[in-house]
Amino acid sequence: MEKFLSPETIYSGLKNKEIDRAIAVDQLISLIEVSNNPKTRSESITVLNQLKIHDPKLFKVIESSLLSDEDPYVRRSAVDLIGHQFLKEGLDILTWVVQHEKSPLVLKAIFDLNLDLTNTRFKSLNKELNEYLAKIALVVGIVSNEAKFILDLEALFAQSEENYVLELTSYQFYTKLIDSKLGEFWLTIKNKHIESLSFNFFNWNYVKQNPGLFNSISNLQDPVIYLNLLGKIYSLYNKNLKIPESISLLTKLRKLNLSKNFIIKLPKSMFLLSNLIYLDLSYNMLDEIPEEITNLKSLTSLRIQNNQISKIPKEVSEYLDKLSTYKI
Repeated sequence: MEKFLSPETIYSGLKNKEIDRAIAVDQLISLIEVSNNPKTRSESITVLNQLKIHDPKLFKVIESSLLSDEDPYVRRSAVDLIGHQFLKEGLDILTWVVQHEKSPLVLKAIFDLNLDLTNTRFKSLNKELNEYLAKIALVVGIVSNEAKFILDLEALFAQSEENYVLELTSYQFYTKLIDSKLGEFWLTIKNKHIESLSFNFFNWNYVKQNPGLFNSISNLQDPVIYLNLLGKIYSLYNKNLKIPESISLLTKLRKLNLSKNFIIKLPKSMFLLSNLIYLDLSYNMLDEIPEEITNLKSLTSLRIQNNQISKIPKEVSEYLDKLSTYKI
């Protein structure tokens, strides 16, 4: 079947009126049920979501995918479809998934549905989501509201490793490794709030994957230089890293280092960090300094050199001149 059909060709055929809608749905369901390719199954579910199909037969298929498919990307797509097309029928199953799911990709998808959890019909789901964040917060040592950012970071790691499960023990290591340039630990927590963050995807992921090397790495004069060198050798950086929008939940954050992450675009929510005094965005792939940076009223130091910035708006230039230090 897959030699002749794919989610793309089915959708194209439907769009061009070459096949009937009902036939397209049946073909997509067949791909979900028989394909050995997780990407094909996931994309088939995504196309069905785009078609806004509300059919009991389809719900059973997607429910089965969510409960039994081994691939987290397929389960994530199933969450998205159920959340948008079958929320009434699927509320109990989403609640069950929060209780039992191990993949941060799938759990993040449930949070990202942006349901009105103040509604009484979501009471059970809201309870499970809050308890889940509370467990993360307890392990990391932060307030529950900031735990959503940690979950989103875990979802980033899950994108680069097959069968990744939520892993929180490494955060104990991050609070002990110094970023000499920042003058803080990779992760500094005070009064259960994250106050400084030095996040480099490769460096964090390397420590996460090699916990047995922590003592050796921590004894180096500058662990960051060593890890950056490894990143260049193995080319394991996460290209075009997308910083989670939930970074705005770190309301007490004062220092932030996101250098060397191949970031192309910054989340708008980052410019809501009203307590931020230090920001390092150097060695990324930014082609502009967003005008929203002027909202960071407490900022005194900015490093944004070695990007691809060719033009600076007048308003941003005037803002930069008022900082104590900045490098472009």
